[in-house]
Amino acid sequence: MSIRSKCCAAIIALVLPCSAIADGLKTEFGLRANVLLGSGKPANDILGAGLVGRRYRDGGWFFGGSIDTYIYDFERPASYVGLTQDPNVDTIDADGTSTVIAGFLGREYDVADSGFRWFWTAGLGVGFADVDDASGPTDTGGSFDLTFKVDTEIHVMAALGTTYDFSPKWSATFAARLEHHFMGIEITDQVTGNTASIDSQTVMGAYLSLNYRF
Repeated sequence: MSIRSKCCAAIIALVLPCSAIADGLKTEFGLRANVLLGSGKPANDILGAGLVGRRYRDGGWFFGGSIDTYIYDFERPASYVGLTQDPNVDTIDADGTSTVIAGFLGREYDVADSGFRWFWTAGLGVGFADVDDASGPTDTGGSFDLTFKVDTEIHVMAALGTTYDFSPKWSATFAARLEHHFMGIEITDQVTGNTASIDSQTVMGAYLSLNYRF
């Protein structure tokens, strides 16, 4: 079984058993905006948007899933293969995109009469990323031409946040996020033959969502 298949199976195994024991649950869907920040190896700011859904059961427990798309800059990729970009031109980054499908479990805690519901989640995601080729001049008068081979990513996720209920059906959620991404990115310079790889990154950030419950 491929890594992608194993990850998808793990997400299904995380979420579906809960549905088998769920009675009278409420369902909530939300549209969300995401901001994630990293060290710059390979990305320092990752922006995205997506859809998140939750199913609630008694005792404050819930389970759910999400699908998000992201855009980011792969920062200064020439430096990974031992090359220095010509300082007289603007910094050359590579454009990256990613789609992440995730499942999670969590628990919420009502604050009586305040309208706020505090919660935590823990989950697992699969990322399908792509990085565009990048080329430009080096500081020695030569050039670089970089290509990227990107494997399926595994994301370990946690979040802590609060939901405010505007009405019995409408709410807004704000949550802080911490994630570790297991990656497999191979970088090759077609001019020199130099290669490099990146195997992981840790990011943190937040999301804001508008939700409808039924």
